[in-house]
Amino acid sequence: MQPSTVSTARHEPSEDRDPRRPPGGAPAPRRLGPWMLASALALPLAACVAALLAQAPPAAPPAPEPVQADRQGVTIASGAHQWDYLTLAVAAEGPALPPLPVPGRVGFDELRTAAVGVPLAGRIERVLVRLGDSVRKGDPLFSVRSREFADIDKDVAAARQSVEVKRRIRDRSKDLYALNAVPEKELLAADAELQEAALTLKAAEAKRQSLAVAAAGDNLFWVRAPRAGFVVSLDASASQEVSSERADPLLRISDTSEVLVTADVPEADAGALAAGHQALIRTRDGVERRGVVQRVATVVDPQRQTLAVRIVAGNADGALKPNAFVDVTLLPRDAERRVQVDEDAVVSDGDHSSVFVLEGERRLAKRDVQPGRRGHGKVEVLSGVAAGTQYVAKGALLLLNQIDLAD
Repeated sequence: MQPSTVSTARHEPSEDRDPRRPPGGAPAPRRLGPWMLASALALPLAACVAALLAQAPPAAPPAPEPVQADRQGVTIASGAHQWDYLTLAVAAEGPALPPLPVPGRVGFDELRTAAVGVPLAGRIERVLVRLGDSVRKGDPLFSVRSREFADIDKDVAAARQSVEVKRRIRDRSKDLYALNAVPEKELLAADAELQEAALTLKAAEAKRQSLAVAAAGDNLFWVRAPRAGFVVSLDASASQEVSSERADPLLRISDTSEVLVTADVPEADAGALAAGHQALIRTRDGVERRGVVQRVATVVDPQRQTLAVRIVAGNADGALKPNAFVDVTLLPRDAERRVQVDEDAVVSDGDHSSVFVLEGERRLAKRDVQPGRRGHGKVEVLSGVAAGTQYVAKGALLLLNQIDLAD
């Protein structure tokens, strides 16, 4: 018996059979590719988004800006944090501010000062005073030996002698006329000659007295102080030749219990000044003294554009020393009142000065003003803002920058 033969032939699968199906089993499920899966999910998602958009309310308009600026001002929304950087105040009327101090110089009052010279040519022998000395009226200052003084004394003596001689002649003629020894015309002639001699003597004595000197010898005289005061300048020394034709005085005497201060005031600040205006004078070492304006110059200094203002001030203690520099503040009159705002409220764009004022509840309007004097943190407003107006006291520069950015 032959062994059975086992066939080793391979059974090729049928072409129409699904290779993913297990042999003898049910067909395997079909798998989708990535792009097919994305397409399948995109369609339902798009439909959902479309439905949501269809149900959503319309978009709200954008919220307005908290700060809106234009050339005329700035509008700030209520509750905006920009209000935290601003301070409001009310413009008020107050006493006019004094102008800034101006430089001044202490000088001598001409009405209290005397210049001393010599009435006749000669040579100084002695000087009894020094610069700064106090003298009384009539005190001797210096002596001068002069030939001209001797001639004047000679003329006075000759005139006196002539009067004495003419008087004797007249008396003799009078006696003779009484005895009928001489005619009346001789008596009249003698009387006329006596009167002429008397006039000559009077003229010589007047000339002598006009010298205001005290004789100290034949050709020596003392020059005396014409008034009481202090020797404030001295240019006299022993053996110095002097003459009545000298231009500058040899000596000056001044009563410094009152002095004259000359201040250089800008033309803009001098317009309202007049005699009687009060002034405050302050020395460099801090001494303060009140003075009164005596005169305001009518001509402006062409170089400095200032007016010279003369101020008389008491100086009994000598604190105001002649030729010293001082600071002068011209005080406003009590009746002068001006509208004032805080100094930081006034801003400038280069051409105009402005103040921001409150209009309504949110509008800060830029208003042009004419500023006046400044001082003590305040500025006078001559025009543009009335008393009682609410304005921006702090933060005005921020508003001006906001307008610049808007442009």
